[in-house]
Amino acid sequence: MYRPTHQLFFSAPAVYLVVWKPREGSQAGQVKEWIQLVKRREPSAKILVVATHGGPQQRQPDIDRQELWDLFGKETVVDFFFVESKPDEHGNRKGIDELKRAIAQVAASLPEVGRSVPKSFADVRQALQDKGAPYLPLREVLDICRAHNMDDEIARLFITISHRLGHLTHYENDPTLRDIVILRPDWLATAMSYVLDDEATRAAHGLVKFSRLAQLWDDKNRAADSRYPATLHPIFLRLMERFDLSYRVADLTSRSDSDPISLIGQLVPDIRPQNISDAWKSSPASGDIQQTQICHIVDASNGQSASAEGLFYQLIVRLHKYSLGRADYNASVHWQRGLVLEDEYKSRAFLEHVGNDVRITVRSPYPEGLLGMLTREVKFLVESFWEGLRCDVMVPCIEPCGKHTPGTGLFEVEKLMNSKRKNRNEFPCPVCDEWQNIDSLLRNAPAAAQSISLADLQSEFAAIKDKLDEVNVTSRRILSQVDKTYTDLLQVLTDEAKEGPRLFSFFPVDRSAFNPKTWIREKFRLVLWCEHSRLPLPVLNNGDMKKGVYDLELEREWFKKASPYLKLLTGTLGMVLPVASSAVKLALDETAYKLIEEQLDFGKSIIDATLGETAKIGDFLGTADSTHLEHGVALRSDGSTLRELHALLKAKDPGFGGLVRVMNKRQVSSA
Repeated sequence: MYRPTHQLFFSAPAVYLVVWKPREGSQAGQVKEWIQLVKRREPSAKILVVATHGGPQQRQPDIDRQELWDLFGKETVVDFFFVESKPDEHGNRKGIDELKRAIAQVAASLPEVGRSVPKSFADVRQALQDKGAPYLPLREVLDICRAHNMDDEIARLFITISHRLGHLTHYENDPTLRDIVILRPDWLATAMSYVLDDEATRAAHGLVKFSRLAQLWDDKNRAADSRYPATLHPIFLRLMERFDLSYRVADLTSRSDSDPISLIGQLVPDIRPQNISDAWKSSPASGDIQQTQICHIVDASNGQSASAEGLFYQLIVRLHKYSLGRADYNASVHWQRGLVLEDEYKSRAFLEHVGNDVRITVRSPYPEGLLGMLTREVKFLVESFWEGLRCDVMVPCIEPCGKHTPGTGLFEVEKLMNSKRKNRNEFPCPVCDEWQNIDSLLRNAPAAAQSISLADLQSEFAAIKDKLDEVNVTSRRILSQVDKTYTDLLQVLTDEAKEGPRLFSFFPVDRSAFNPKTWIREKFRLVLWCEHSRLPLPVLNNGDMKKGVYDLELEREWFKKASPYLKLLTGTLGMVLPVASSAVKLALDETAYKLIEEQLDFGKSIIDATLGETAKIGDFLGTADSTHLEHGVALRSDGSTLRELHALLKAKDPGFGGLVRVMNKRQVSSA
C-alpha cells in the first residue's frame, strides 16, 4: 500500500534487506518481487535476503537460493540469513551478530563509504542527530553549519550530498519545500500513510479536501509525537503533488480556494467506469484518424516483459492537464488501469494498461502530435523512474493479424525506422509471418507519419488564423500540427536552453538602409519571447521595451550559420502568435499585433535572402543527419551558434528581461 511513498526517501547508495517469514513461505513474502522492485530502481543495489519469525517450531527457511542467484546474480543478492530476535535459553539471538557483520561488510564495499570528507561534515551530521527532531527549518540547519565553521556555499553542498546519500531529505529547487530539511524519512512516510489508510478518502476513491488532510495529520486522538503541526500541512500537500501522488482537482461547486480538493492517484477506482462508452466511442468520429502505439515495458537486462509498479497512478496525476475533468472533475474518466484524455484541439486519447504494457490510442484529424507526446511521456517516466526498465515503442500489425486478433503482432518502431533507412519497404510480422509495408505500419509512429512541410503548414494556417474559435476538423488538424512544430522546436535545443532563452524575434535597427544581400556586419534588435505564454516580453510587460529587448551587432557569417534555425524559429513564432494571443485573451491592439507580424515577416525575408529556401536545421545543428525538423526528428546540437548569442545577451542583461528558467520534469523552459 505504501510503495508509492518510497520515492520520498529512496536512496540508491544503501544496503537493502529483503525480509520474509519461513512459516508463510518465500512466495507469500514476495521475496522475488521485492528484489525486482529494488533492482529496477537501483540496478547496482546490494541485497541481503533475511528469514525471520520461524515460529514456535523454528521452521527452517526453504528458499531456492540458486534460482535467485540465476535471476539476479550474486553481485545483487549477496547472501542469505536466518535470524530470530527472541533470545534462546542461553540469551542468544540467532543470527543477529552475523547479519550485523554482513551489513557492515557490504556497506564498506559501496563507493560512497570510505570517502574522505571534511571533519565539519561529520560534526554537523552528529549535531543534527543529537537534535532528535524529525525536521528542522533550513535556516536552523544553516546556523548549525556556520557554528561548525562552514560558509553558506559549503553548507549547501553538505546538504546536497547528505540528501543524495539518504541522511536527510531536502528539495532545494522547490520554492515550497526548500525551507525545510527532513531528518527522519520514516516520519514523513508515516504522514503519507495516514492519508492512504483513511477509510473516508478510500471510500471517495481518492478525493479528499485539504481540511480533511489537516485532520488526518493533526489528529487529537494520537500521541503528540505522532501529530503534525498545521504549518507543515501545505508542505506535505506539495510533496504529494511533486511526486505525482496527488493533484488538485477542478470543483465547480467550490467558491473558495481555501479548502481545495485533491485526488490521491493510488486510490482511484479499480474497475472501469460505466461512462467509458460516452467518453470513448466504439469507432472514431467522422474526419478523425485513429492511431495506436504500445509502450512495451521490459527488463533492461534481459528484454523480458516487466511491471513498472504504480506507473498508472503517476500517469493519472502527471497527465491531469489533459483530463476530461480538468475544468470539472466530475467529467473525469480514469481507473487504476486506464484513462481517457483530451487536448485543447479536441484530440482524444485512450490509455490502458494491458498486461505490463501501456497501449495508447489517439483519435484526431492529426493524431501524431498528441500520440507522440503521450508516448514520450510514458517512455520518459518508465526509464527515468525505474532505471532497470526499458520502454520500447511498438506499433501493432495490420492484416492478417488485425482480422481476428488486432495488435497480436508488434513491431518495434526503432527497427522499422532502421529498415526504412536501408531502403527496405517491408518487415516481417513476428506472429503472422506476413511481410508488412513499413509505411503502413509507421502511420502509428510520429517520426514516420505523413508530414507537412513548414511552408505548406504556414499556408494552411494562414487560411484559418482569423477563425481560431471555430472548432472543425480542418482547424483541429492544423492547430495540432502547429503545436507539434512548436514542441519539436523547443525539444531540439533543450541542452542549449541551459544557458539562455530559445525564442526570440529580430530585425535590423535601421531597416531603411539595410541590404539583405550585401550586408557584412549590422546592428539587429532582438526581442525575447516567453516559452510558456508564447508571446514577446514587451506584450507581457504592457509595452515596456526596456525588458527583453536588445540591440546587438551581428556578423553575416554567424547569421549564415544560424539561418536554418532562425528560419524555422520565425516561421513557428508567426503561427503560434495568433494562437497564443487568442488563448490568453490579451488586450493586444491591432496595431501592436500587426507590428509583431511585420517584424517576423521581415526577419524571414532576411533569412531567405541570406541563405535561400533550401536551408535545413541539421546544417545549423552540426549533425550528420540533416533531416527537416518538421519531420518530427528531435536532433541535438553540438554546435555553439546559439550559445554565442546567449553570451552576447548575458553581457547586456544577465536576467534576460526577467525570464526565469524553470526545470520541469522533462526539459528546461523559460517563462
